[in-house]
Amino acid sequence: MGGSVAESENELLDIEQAARFLNVSETSLRRWTNSGRLPCLRIGQRRERRFRKADLIAFMEAQPGSVREARDPAESASAATHHHIKEGDHVCGLYTNDISRLKMAVSFLADGQRPGTFTYVIGKDEACQPILLHLERRRPELQKDVANHSLVACNYQGSAKAQLEYFAEEFAAAIRNGATSIRLLGDVTALNQTLTTEDIREYELGYDELIARRFPIATMCQYDVRAFSGVGLVNALKCHPDSLRYPPRLWLA
Repeated sequence: MGGSVAESENELLDIEQAARFLNVSETSLRRWTNSGRLPCLRIGQRRERRFRKADLIAFMEAQPGSVREARDPAESASAATHHHIKEGDHVCGLYTNDISRLKMAVSFLADGQRPGTFTYVIGKDEACQPILLHLERRRPELQKDVANHSLVACNYQGSAKAQLEYFAEEFAAAIRNGATSIRLLGDVTALNQTLTTEDIREYELGYDELIARRFPIATMCQYDVRAFSGVGLVNALKCHPDSLRYPPRLWLA
């Protein structure tokens, strides 16, 4: 995956990009920066606003209500439900905006962290980097995890077959290297641009049969409901029957 967590954290977004990142209006951003609630940098003679991703994530985490239910999203979800997605289960995560995606992802990954857990985050940079930024706040030694390969963030392979082969080889190597459990978060939305609805369905069924039931792994496949057809979302639920055994708040946001 291109770029380090630190590089992504220091990346500057313009006001349009920042508004899209938080799923709010540019007017709200201007109001928050004018009042001092949200820090920003001023660039050039026109004093245009620029925002660091780290500041946007910190602001999002501090908000109450629909944006932020508690001090920490992982603690909020697990404390409210007392349910934990177990090894061997393969669930979908349906989200409606980028903030929901982040909260769901961090909750799922943080819930399973313990010694011996290897973590995989699969998807495009724009989906993975905010997750890594948040995890690094919880776990300052995250860069060591990346270095020793107990945390891997990367994009999908070029085909469903290649992806399943990657998982089989990667997870077998993780077990040989001391992993006692694995957590995989994959944003399947990235596949929607290269695979058909039927291809994605076949990939999910193949993953369930060849990977999810073979390794000590808890899996969440995230789907952006804005990017999939009704048939695609129905297939997501059909391919992840484990989801229905958990409270909706764990996999629907």
